[in-house]
Amino acid sequence: MWIVKFRVFDEDNIYSTKTRKYKVNMYYYPINYYTEKNIYYFTAVGILEGSEKDKKEFFNALRKETKAQKNKRFVVKLEINKDFFICITAQTKSIELKRFVHTYYNPKFVHIKPAIIYSNGWEEAEIASPDRKEIEILINIGEKMYSLKLLKLRQEKIENIGILAALPKLTNKQKQALELAIKHEYYEYPRKIKLEELAKIMKLSLSTYQAHLRKAEGKLLPFIAKR
Repeated sequence: MWIVKFRVFDEDNIYSTKTRKYKVNMYYYPINYYTEKNIYYFTAVGILEGSEKDKKEFFNALRKETKAQKNKRFVVKLEINKDFFICITAQTKSIELKRFVHTYYNPKFVHIKPAIIYSNGWEEAEIASPDRKEIEILINIGEKMYSLKLLKLRQEKIENIGILAALPKLTNKQKQALELAIKHEYYEYPRKIKLEELAKIMKLSLSTYQAHLRKAEGKLLPFIAKR
């Protein structure tokens, strides 16, 4: 398979405008697209990473994008379950043909990992395809329209595919404790922060924070080791 990894920036993206505003990271899979009555519809599933307040504001803002506006996508359906969401967005065919968003939803593409839209608005994706020409079309459009930065393009065998639903289920506190530790580089060597400091940031006692973190690690580590 041909594998490409890249970053793009779309100033008007319905998701990235909000990841920038509310300082959250969004992990998602572009599932598919379809057309009806001169409208393109796009389905995506994913999860948000950030503070509970920022995630709530992100979803509230996304819910309001229900009316078609000039040159913009709008929300047709948004279903939320804690951090997980399913969202269907749409835009007119004439606008879509100018923006080529549907190119990203090519049925020949296999999304090896969830795409990430960072809190600075940049989006990173890793895609595989048996057809290099299709990938080159994506790269060319990305370079012309979305400031694409090519990180990798080569032919290799895929070892695994990351699936959101395959991860062990963590409680909200366990997930927050783990996200905080990763964000502040607790797992780097040497460590950039102590557990005591992380506990203070999360406004928990050291023992309570440590319990949440250890339980999250206990669920994830066996899962990772088996794979």
